[in-house]
Amino acid sequence: MATMLTRLKACASRKELALLLGFKPKALSYVLFQVADKDKYAVFEIPKKNGGHRTIAAPIPQLKLLQSRLAHCLQACLDEIEKADGVKESCALSHGFHTGRSICSNAEIHKGRRWVLNIDLKDFFPSINFGRVRGFFIKNNKFSLNPDVATAIAQIACHDNSLPQGSPCSPVISNLLGHLLDIKLNQMAKRARCSYSRYADDITFSCSKKEFPTEIALPTSVESTQWIPSDKVRHVIHSSGYQVNPQKTRMQFYWSRQDATGLVVNKKVNVPRDYVKATRA
Repeated sequence: MATMLTRLKACASRKELALLLGFKPKALSYVLFQVADKDKYAVFEIPKKNGGHRTIAAPIPQLKLLQSRLAHCLQACLDEIEKADGVKESCALSHGFHTGRSICSNAEIHKGRRWVLNIDLKDFFPSINFGRVRGFFIKNNKFSLNPDVATAIAQIACHDNSLPQGSPCSPVISNLLGHLLDIKLNQMAKRARCSYSRYADDITFSCSKKEFPTEIALPTSVESTQWIPSDKVRHVIHSSGYQVNPQKTRMQFYWSRQDATGLVVNKKVNVPRDYVKATRA
């Protein structure tokens, strides 16, 4: 029986993609072209933990079903690619939006280290636009999809020229496009004898060397506690289509509380004490 990736690569038109996703071609065309763009999503804001607001675009039921089936299809393709590449769960680089991985598996990599560096990617989903999604599925050698099929996938996935937060297929597409970034940063980390992982827009480097390698990050001045990613790291991030959020770059030292994706990692992976106190209260 043909795998999902093989079946997707065999699609030669939007009609064949619709059938692969369990949709009638007319139903897919109706959702994409007959429903006005302004009516496809309910847009609202929710407060962020550290201030500001996050814009959520929740798709209407018909579009959500279509996106869910696309997400299932692409996740099956991603699992197949990782299996073929010999990627083990213990060696995974990306831990967000993936079965069997979580903030816990992400934090586990960085426990008991002398240095823990957090770098945040600014506007993670909005930075992935229609052209990047379409171009990835055409040019990536694992997919090399028919241009019409790649266009249809981008039309299903994108809203206002970006991946919307609230769509079921945004997470898996962001993981597919973020894989090259992970590979490049992990190679830099290995050369510097550091560990690397990413959970969505949250990048973490850690090591137990006496001095943190300057090829990864460095303090803004001799006496400063503020750190910035190195020029090389920023170049890799920028050339991969993302931007660093300078306000959220943090170096955490072994004598203070260290956390990765919200979990304390000084000696063992644990929830922060203030969270425990608040929950108990």
